[in-house]
Amino acid sequence: MADKATIVLFSHVSNTHSITGAEKLLLFFARELSLYFNCILVAPQEGKLTRQARKFGLNIQLMSIPLVYGIYTPYAGLEADVRKFQESKEYHELTDWLAVMRPAFIITSTCVHLLPALAAKLLHIPVVWKISETITENEYTSISVDLIHRNSDEILAISQTTAACFPEYIRESKVTQIPPSWNDQEMMVEAWSKLRGERRRELKVRPEEPLIGYISSFINKEKGLEHFVKMAVFVSAVHPKSKYLVIGTPGDKSYYERCVRKVKLEGLTSRFKFVGYEECLPAAYCAMDVLVVPSLIREGFGMTAMEGMSFGKPVVAYDSGGLREILHTVGCGDYLVPAENIEMLAERVNTLLAAPGLAAAIGAQAREYVNLIYGPVAYRARMLGLAERWSLRYCTALPQLAGPPAAVAVPDPPVGEATGESKPAAPAAPQPRKGSARRAARLRRGKLRRGKLRRGRLRRAKSRARRGERPRAVRRAARKRRSAVAARRRGTARGKRARGGVRRGRRAGSRRKAA
Repeated sequence: MADKATIVLFSHVSNTHSITGAEKLLLFFARELSLYFNCILVAPQEGKLTRQARKFGLNIQLMSIPLVYGIYTPYAGLEADVRKFQESKEYHELTDWLAVMRPAFIITSTCVHLLPALAAKLLHIPVVWKISETITENEYTSISVDLIHRNSDEILAISQTTAACFPEYIRESKVTQIPPSWNDQEMMVEAWSKLRGERRRELKVRPEEPLIGYISSFINKEKGLEHFVKMAVFVSAVHPKSKYLVIGTPGDKSYYERCVRKVKLEGLTSRFKFVGYEECLPAAYCAMDVLVVPSLIREGFGMTAMEGMSFGKPVVAYDSGGLREILHTVGCGDYLVPAENIEMLAERVNTLLAAPGLAAAIGAQAREYVNLIYGPVAYRARMLGLAERWSLRYCTALPQLAGPPAAVAVPDPPVGEATGESKPAAPAAPQPRKGSARRAARLRRGKLRRGKLRRGRLRRAKSRARRGERPRAVRRAARKRRSAVAARRRGTARGKRARGGVRRGRRAGSRRKAA
C-alpha cells in the first residue's frame, strides 16, 4: 500500500440487513480501484456494505454525514439550506478529518452526498462525483446541476440517462460514462443447474411450472410491485400453472401489505412466494424463467435488469430511463412496454411463456451482449483508463497543504541546445565565503530533522484517523472547553465557600453584639 496514493470513497448509506444497488455498485467500484489506489471507504454506520468491504481488504471509516436530498428533488431554497448544512458539527468534523488525511482525491457517491464534496473543495482536494440516479426534472434542476458542477473536478455517470441533466458543455468537459458490471467469481456459473433445482425445490416450484420473478432491494410504490401483482392476474388467466417470486425488503410497509392483500383477494396466495431479503441472488436468478422490472421511476441504470440478463434470463420492463437504455443496447427493445401499461406487460410475459424455446434463446442472446458490453473485461478496461488518468492528474502533483501550490518557474533551455549552435561560456560560479559550507550543512540537517518530525506527526495523525480518533485540533479544543467548564465550576465553588464564610462571620458578629 505504501506505493499507492490514498483516496477516500464516501457511501451515502450502509444498511444493516440488506444491501442496495447503489451500495453494491460502490463496493464493486472500490474493489476494482484498490488495484491502483489505497482506498478508504467512509460509511455512516456498520452494515452489509462495511462487512463485505472488510472481507475484501478495504479500509473502513465510520462517519455520520447528513445527506442533502434536495439535490435529487431540487427546490427554491436549496442553496440556503446547503449553507445551513455547512454550519453543522458533522460538516466541521468531516473537514477536520479530511485535513488530516489529505487524500490524493475523493469520490462521493450519489447526488445527495454533497457535504464530502464541499469539504474537499474547501481544502483544495480534487473531487470525483459519482452519479447513479436521475435528478428530478423541474424548474429548479439547474440549482442541483450547478452545485454538482461547482464542487467537482470530474463527474462519473453510470448511464446516458444520469448524465442527461447536465448541459452539453459540462458533459464534454468533465462527464465520463462508466456503467456497472459484476464479479465473475460471484456468478457461480458452474453451479447454475444445481442452484436452479435446489432453489425451486425450496420454493416448491415443479419443473413444468414457469417462475416469474420480481426483485427490489427496498420495495416501495416507485418500484411497481402492485403493477407486478396486477400483471400476475392477467398472466395466470392464460398460464394457470405459473408461479411468482417476490424478493425485497419492505421499504413502505403499508404499501407492501396492500400488495399482499391484493394477492389474497385475487386468490393467488398459493402462487406467490414473498421471501424478503435474499442472501443468494444467483440461486434466485437461476430459479426464474422470466424477470419483470416494472419500475415507475426513471432508473439511473437498471442493475436488476442487467443482473437478470447476465444470468441468461429474458427481461420485461417498463420503457423509461436506464431500463430503456440497457435493453435497447443489448437488442431486447421489443420487451420494453410503455410505463404503467399493465396489460401490455402481461402480454409480453405471456408471449415468452408460450414459447419456452424462444424465451431461452432471447435470454442467451441477452447474456452474450450484456457480457460483451457491460461485462468484467469491458469494465476493467474502462477502469484502467480512469486509474491512469487520475494517477497522472491527481497523484503526481506537489502536495497541497495550505492551498494550491505556487507555480514553479521552469528555466528556458540554453541558447543553441536544440540547434547544435555553439553556446556562450557560462559565467564563473561565485566562490563561497569562509564557513558558509558548514552553515549550509547545518541548515540542511535542521531541515531534514524538521521534515522527519513533520512526517512523523502526519503518520501519527493518519493512524489516529484510521482508528476513528478525532484530529488533534478537535481534541485540543475539546480539552480547552472541558478545562474552561472545570475552571468555572471551581470558581463557583470558591465563591460559594467565600459567601458562606461571610455569612458565618456576620452571624457570629450579631451573636457577640447580642451578648
